[in-house]
Amino acid sequence: MAYFYSPFRKEYSPKQDGDVCPFCDSEVIRAEAVRDGRGKIIENDSYIWLVNFFPKFEGHTLIVPKRHIADLEEETNNEALDRRIIVKTAAKTIQKTYPGSGVEIFLQFGPGSEASVKHLHWHIVPALPDDPIRGFGKLGHFFAKNETDEMMLRFPIKIQYARKSLQDVLSKSLNKDG
Repeated sequence: MAYFYSPFRKEYSPKQDGDVCPFCDSEVIRAEAVRDGRGKIIENDSYIWLVNFFPKFEGHTLIVPKRHIADLEEETNNEALDRRIIVKTAAKTIQKTYPGSGVEIFLQFGPGSEASVKHLHWHIVPALPDDPIRGFGKLGHFFAKNETDEMMLRFPIKIQYARKSLQDVLSKSLNKDG
């Protein structure tokens, strides 16, 4: 089995109940926002596009509602329309950034979903032609849940763009062809 090697995951620890939601924290949003070449944050009235600073794989970005929404039923029709628009922008940009790729979009929420943040967020990631990991395997569902379980993971694929470097390459792609 192949997997992406992300040294950033070692730094990640999900927020505990009572902590400030990272997607409601203006410092996190400012640091992780995708920007165009002029420095303008890619957002609309309801959603913002972020780079996952604790990526599990290449090109790991997130579409996050600006207000705290924990369940899909809480999303309004206007918010759903805004989400659709920003997802299209993100998908188009991911494909420019990673030529020849497709796009995978994931959402996890609710009990048993293993979502580490209880604030809706869509994972928008490239489906790279030579990537052996597809579907929900990308989100890390190939890990052992119990400490005593063993898993063998081979052939790590180094993440090429992460954090600031991913923000930079997405910014350049946003400026290509408008």
